[in-house]
Amino acid sequence: MFFEIGIIAIVLLAVFVLFYRQAIEQYNILQIEVSQLDELPKLLSERTPLVLHDIGQPKLFTPDALKSNGRLQQFPVGNKLTLGQYIQNPIPSVQIPKKASLLLAKESGLSVWGEHTWFPKFFSYPFLQHIHTFTTEARLGDQGLQKTTAAHTVLYPTAGTFEVTLLTEQQEKCLPPAWRGRFPELFTLQDTPLVGEIKFITIKLRPGNMLTIPSHWFYSVRSTDTKQPSLWCVFTVDNPISYVASSMESALHT
Repeated sequence: MFFEIGIIAIVLLAVFVLFYRQAIEQYNILQIEVSQLDELPKLLSERTPLVLHDIGQPKLFTPDALKSNGRLQQFPVGNKLTLGQYIQNPIPSVQIPKKASLLLAKESGLSVWGEHTWFPKFFSYPFLQHIHTFTTEARLGDQGLQKTTAAHTVLYPTAGTFEVTLLTEQQEKCLPPAWRGRFPELFTLQDTPLVGEIKFITIKLRPGNMLTIPSHWFYSVRSTDTKQPSLWCVFTVDNPISYVASSMESALHT
């Protein structure tokens, strides 16, 4: 009996590893409307970035919602900077630590909203939720390049308009050694002699739309209006293999 269970576990692990490593190297962006939401699990299996349009204007983690919450206005988001101060005087370069972004997502209600509203929609069969984990981070301002490790990484703007730059895993060989946290459109020959070989695509993302990114892609986020607060969140959906990869990535670069 234990032998059979062990064989099944090994087979499932092999399937997860194979699925996790199947990265797509083409820039093909899928787009659907909220009326096509039932197709989301099938489309996600194609492991291609997908934009979900017109899901409705966000009600949480917006400037108006935060201004009415005195407790959250005092939330520390950077070096001697509170969330309330950022709302009044946006700083694009603000860097909120991961632990703080997780806590802010919880305190603002984004975590509960995301887990109850969106987590179930990623699966055709409800039982699959039990072998996946769902994490929410609240972010501010711009974010330089990072590589996705989760099975699905979802970017959801709540205030401001953003330009999201995407690179496939194949582009990593052209990037400079110190690529993390930088913006690919700003690379020069001083950074890497292969700068002319770096291929990327930029997507404009507004509140009311979502972008899902599969594992093994690179992405950066920049606000198009630095005078206005730039608020967004990241949902990550992990299977057992990607959870280990995400944990290792977080431990190495936190």
